[in-house]
Amino acid sequence: MTQPAPRIEAVEIDGVLSVVPPRGTPSPMVFDSPHSGLALPADFRPAVPPALVRMASDTHVDALFDFAPDLGAPFLVAQFPRSFLDVNRSLLDVDPELVDGPWPHPVRDSGSTRRGMGLIWRYAWGDAAMYDRRLAVAEVEARIDRYWRPYHDRLKALLDAVHGAFGRVYHVNCHSMPAFGHALSPDPAGTVRPDFVLGDYDGASCEPGFVQLAAETLRGLGHSVALNVPFRGAELVSAYSDPPRGRHSLQIEINRRLYMDEESRERTAGFEGLRGDLGVLGRVLRDYAAGRP
Repeated sequence: MTQPAPRIEAVEIDGVLSVVPPRGTPSPMVFDSPHSGLALPADFRPAVPPALVRMASDTHVDALFDFAPDLGAPFLVAQFPRSFLDVNRSLLDVDPELVDGPWPHPVRDSGSTRRGMGLIWRYAWGDAAMYDRRLAVAEVEARIDRYWRPYHDRLKALLDAVHGAFGRVYHVNCHSMPAFGHALSPDPAGTVRPDFVLGDYDGASCEPGFVQLAAETLRGLGHSVALNVPFRGAELVSAYSDPPRGRHSLQIEINRRLYMDEESRERTAGFEGLRGDLGVLGRVLRDYAAGRP
């Protein structure tokens, strides 16, 4: 029996996001790259050079996973830097230290916000302050309305469409990480990181079989893999997953030393080989997802 295709079209919101629709036979998967954006919004006005702003970006991750539509999966990509507005944070993660005056909405105490990596970053990188001013309440609200809400609305719509067609959906949330822990990270500065960290929100966001298959496949390709340490996933993995109802989300963190020079941000000779390995991983996971009841 032929699986009905979910109705997914190409979307382009200039400076905000893009959606590449599935090609070929549809599968019960959705990929997203929320941190690979490099375009600085005109109203950003950071107090540091653009190169320092982009240090936090998952540079080239959108290119590493650009095969996702060939697996029959839509691919959602953010176009703006994560430190300008991090869609992988909750709206509760506004940093009060950045706001000029009282913030009129609920907030929570979170480790990310305390480290200066909340919804809007306090630091560009290390101890370099992102701004030489506080942000007006209206400015923060405008960023949320223009960037955070459209991204989340689009991701939820994609997940709902695929789940509606298949009765299940496997969401792959794509990221990269510096080779070593640093001043802003949850692990101590200088910590040597593995090739991959898979995050399933400590077992709450994805069925174990999918996670285990991802780990086994990557190890079979010669990579070192850790689970949930130091990254277990954040808002995009936790907000829309519900494994008992067939909604699974897995975060994949890739060590940047595998494919780029972290100083120049240029791709290295390892890029194409890594992209090939990720393609193998994608096909294995697609076959697993397609074969589930």
